[in-house]
Amino acid sequence: MSRILSGIFPDIPPELSSRLFRDDHNLVVIGVIGKSVDPECNKMAGFDMVKLTPEPNAIVQNGQIRFYFNEAEGKSLFIHFQTTFDEMVMEQFLIERMTKAAMDQKEEQPTEEKRGSKRRSSAIHSLHTLVRAKFSQMLLFAIQICHIIVLVEPNNVFDTSYLSIFKALKVIREQHVLKFLPKFLKNSSSGSQIGKEGRLCSPRFIFYFEKTLHEYTNVDNLQRYEFEIEDCIYKMLRNEFVITNNSLNSLFSIPRNKRFVCMNTNPNLRTDPITQSVNELATCINKERHGLHSDGEDNDSDDEIRPFKGFAKPLSKYKTVNNTNVWSEKTNRLLQLIKEHVDEALQTGFDDSIAKYKGKSHFVIPSGKSWYEMFKLLHKIFVENPDNPSFEPNDSDYKSYLENFPRIIDIDDRFYSECCEYGLERGKEHYKEMLPSFYSKNYHEQKILQSIAMLKKYGRGPHLIVCEKKLTEICDDVWLNGRQQCEVLSLRGNPCAMPKHEILSGDGGHNSAETIISTCNCGRTQGRRNDPYTLRQANYEFYQIMMGSCTMCPKLESIPFAVFEPSINDYRAAELEKTVVDKEDIAEEDDDDYQVLSMPSQLANPLSIGSGLTFSDDENNESNDPASDAKSNENNSSDHEIIAEASDENSINEIVIKVGVEENEECLAKGIYRQPSTTEYLSGMVHTLSPAGLLPQFSSWSLVCVGHSSVYSHNSGIPEHAQSGFLSGANFLLPWDVQVRLENAASWARTLDKARHRRKPQPVSKDDSDGQVFMLKIFVGCEYECPRGHRFFMSSPNTILRGGSGIVKDGGSKIVFNDMPLYFPCPCRNAKPSVAQLMRVHIVTPKAPVNIILEPKIRTGDKNCYTFTTGLAEPPKLTQSAYWVLRLPYVYEGNDEPIMPPLADITPSNCMNWGYLMAGMYGIVETKTK
Repeated sequence: MSRILSGIFPDIPPELSSRLFRDDHNLVVIGVIGKSVDPECNKMAGFDMVKLTPEPNAIVQNGQIRFYFNEAEGKSLFIHFQTTFDEMVMEQFLIERMTKAAMDQKEEQPTEEKRGSKRRSSAIHSLHTLVRAKFSQMLLFAIQICHIIVLVEPNNVFDTSYLSIFKALKVIREQHVLKFLPKFLKNSSSGSQIGKEGRLCSPRFIFYFEKTLHEYTNVDNLQRYEFEIEDCIYKMLRNEFVITNNSLNSLFSIPRNKRFVCMNTNPNLRTDPITQSVNELATCINKERHGLHSDGEDNDSDDEIRPFKGFAKPLSKYKTVNNTNVWSEKTNRLLQLIKEHVDEALQTGFDDSIAKYKGKSHFVIPSGKSWYEMFKLLHKIFVENPDNPSFEPNDSDYKSYLENFPRIIDIDDRFYSECCEYGLERGKEHYKEMLPSFYSKNYHEQKILQSIAMLKKYGRGPHLIVCEKKLTEICDDVWLNGRQQCEVLSLRGNPCAMPKHEILSGDGGHNSAETIISTCNCGRTQGRRNDPYTLRQANYEFYQIMMGSCTMCPKLESIPFAVFEPSINDYRAAELEKTVVDKEDIAEEDDDDYQVLSMPSQLANPLSIGSGLTFSDDENNESNDPASDAKSNENNSSDHEIIAEASDENSINEIVIKVGVEENEECLAKGIYRQPSTTEYLSGMVHTLSPAGLLPQFSSWSLVCVGHSSVYSHNSGIPEHAQSGFLSGANFLLPWDVQVRLENAASWARTLDKARHRRKPQPVSKDDSDGQVFMLKIFVGCEYECPRGHRFFMSSPNTILRGGSGIVKDGGSKIVFNDMPLYFPCPCRNAKPSVAQLMRVHIVTPKAPVNIILEPKIRTGDKNCYTFTTGLAEPPKLTQSAYWVLRLPYVYEGNDEPIMPPLADITPSNCMNWGYLMAGMYGIVETKTK
């Protein structure tokens, strides 16, 4: 039996080295490469040269090269290449890459889950690319140093994915290898032998398929099938220009008149050694104990004595006991085929060119020593240096080869790259299509999403993520290069619609393109206003401008509000810390309210003790009906329940007015009044948490007297010429009947005698100890205004006033003793209601020696919870028998930023969440007499 010598490069055993690498020993080099499913990556099982039995210390490693030499034959050297196409090497390679990726992932920041699948797809493609590149690198090296290459395939069909690798290697060899390799071989000992071609010859390829075809029962049929496979492979290689008429220009050659395809005929080629041992043991047991039938089948009649059916029977499909397999041959078909090519190489060499290229082929059989020197040099050039990440080549052609090898070999990557480049161009075109001169960030982001969708329509592969990022950057550059909209938010949350511009001073000339119809201080004149960008514009400047257009505002009596008055030239805004205000904090503020102004809950039903003396104008007396306020005790279904309920049916509902008590004395009783600052002003509006002594530069409130109480008629409501913009039936005030008790009724006698009434006024009751109780009729109304200029009053916190053409019989208790929402949906349209805002409080005072006093408090929503006040040290007093209008701020601003109103989704059920006018703003004090 011939002995096989073997060794792994570079640790060649001395015995093998001494026999092979000599000057007088010429060898035909046969490379074995391809795929394997063997645990040891052994692709030479079909050569009958290497045993299938696993070795205890077998090495599985990408790039391992093992030499096999048949000492008896002595003419050829087999080189076995382990590559990433071997199953075990690929598994090992995959584990190493996954371990490295896991370690890198721990160091990186967490990423979005929606991109996880894309990153995994990219990682899989990167791994596939690397596996192909490593295999192609070894195959190119084998083509340079071998005469014959056996491509092993575990299946029985040709893997067409090899075609792209062959094509890429042909391009690499022609464009790069033939430029740098002759220069490297010029000064070597073997360079003179292999010449400018840089290889021994155009190696012949033999395709070996390990899977047995059971349907072919004889050699003739099998050879016929092999010829068909040869024709298919030859046509594919010719069509892809892997082989040409001139073998010098081919990546490898195909013999014209010799077979180059071999199918395995040994069904036990890949049999598990353990299964084979069990089969042999079972055969021995059956043969010794029971014998065999003449047809070779074992006897099943003894199943009764077996522990279970099938015990000690062969496990494999093919019986090997009699060695009568139909494919049994004395010689190995693959080795016989290789021997034919080796003999031709030793005798004439290979010349597989056609027609006029005959005789021009390059073929060299060097000595073993010369070949080994060339082998080591080329191994360093094609394997070692590319695998060394720190290697820096000096030759420009070689450097170009190293840089372009992965790009050329990965045809899938080039395909994906071209698809993504095309998709990127289409995405850019889509983004630039019909762009306005400037546009908002929201529009910009929508265009980016549409462009990315266009990119994904054509782009594929791992480059898609990079192209998405690149497309986003390109779109961002287009937008930021002169097309960016300003988008600075107004105080009401609308973005500036102008191109981006520098803010030089003040509001910087912003314009949101939102036009709002608002009414002047007195309510007579309406005008258009731009969406405000400063608090001064919103609450002061517009109303000053409207004062010049209104015929009434400049003439009306008004009550001024306290504002900042500087005493130095370099005054400045006070620096306040940003505060987060909770409702719990504000709840504590109510303990310090001006107690005289709080209306007691007993006044919920002012007519519960009967009719009495009413101080009012003659024109307003038509509504003096006790039944008109009967609904004032009903519960409200809104978020804030009605608090106007009688605490006790037997209690007397009244207000005790103490005569002769000066308000200044009450203020002094509370403490010394702090003088306001004259060097620092309050940048926002006054609220309960504002520092004491700071005043704003301008007033956000207005309180004017629009005329005598006779201006209002409860029969017809507010006339259009006096107050414009009211919706039909929503222009009525609500009567509020209030009972008052006088401690000293004699002080009112002269006033009561002078009152002009149709009938002599009578007190409701008289008690010598407590004084007399009289009834006052006050008309009140909470006016709401939407951005379209529509105005209306409300009859309760969640009900719009519907007066129609008759007299409104609802009482004013529901709006006096309940919190009124700051915002409410306007009934001007049903589809998407506009948001109306509480802008004015109307009060018609009675003809009586009393003053109505006001202390309004506006509490904003949950997000920015403030309680805004007028900032006056003393509540303003309204003169009797007059029509007063309190205009509320248009925009509310705390210490840090303006409070945005609701833009949509406001309903009667949730309107209180956005803020409200707190109950208890009205009070009554006696008019001072001289």
